[in-house]
Amino acid sequence: MANLTTNEIWSARINTHFPDYRFSWEIYTDLILENVGRCPYWLDIGAGTNIWIREQPGAELAVGVDVEKPKGWSMQPDEPYCLAKGESLPFKDESFHFITSRYVIEHLKAPHTVLAEIDRVLKPSGVLLLQTTNKTNPLVMAWRLIPFGIKKRMLKSLYDDIPSGVFRTFYKFNRPSCFKNQIGHLHLEKIIMAEDVLTQNRMMFTGSFGMMRLLETLGLQNLMGNIIAIYRKNAD
Repeated sequence: MANLTTNEIWSARINTHFPDYRFSWEIYTDLILENVGRCPYWLDIGAGTNIWIREQPGAELAVGVDVEKPKGWSMQPDEPYCLAKGESLPFKDESFHFITSRYVIEHLKAPHTVLAEIDRVLKPSGVLLLQTTNKTNPLVMAWRLIPFGIKKRMLKSLYDDIPSGVFRTFYKFNRPSCFKNQIGHLHLEKIIMAEDVLTQNRMMFTGSFGMMRLLETLGLQNLMGNIIAIYRKNAD
């Protein structure tokens, strides 16, 4: 393991000793793969560098949308990508069979407006896949107490590619109970609670792994740090 990064070392140990454990991104990826082959038109909201679309090919048309283009990133020739806000998506009604959005909704001031737009552009029987943070999770609650400027410096010291959290968060649609009601024509098919073990160093690994085990032991899965929800639009 001499040439592995700290992240890779701890991830390898998890795979070795806890083979049934799955990171939230692995669950999310599997759900994309389950749908992308049978959903010809795919829209990814908050696409960033379009990594999910690039790494999970198979859709007839896959479009990434975000409010700004990532710094230093260049699109491939003829890559479907547009700059737009989720509150006003530049697409016709019922344009897409499959819509995904990961770590976006916690940053929205008006999440229900964006969800209404998603409802509008999603075809009947289409699938919406969302992943977001759970604001009732103890670690997320502690994170929210840290001033925004300090958060940015901490993230830059831990990650080469700054993850969700560098943008201001509002947490207006970020607890499991938010996902239990029907949203417009969208009805909930499944909700998955997942806890990501942190692999940046031994202390973070030990603390986050211990937290996950404690929540599992106490039957408090609704306090786990990630919410993954699958919705389907009514066919009528």
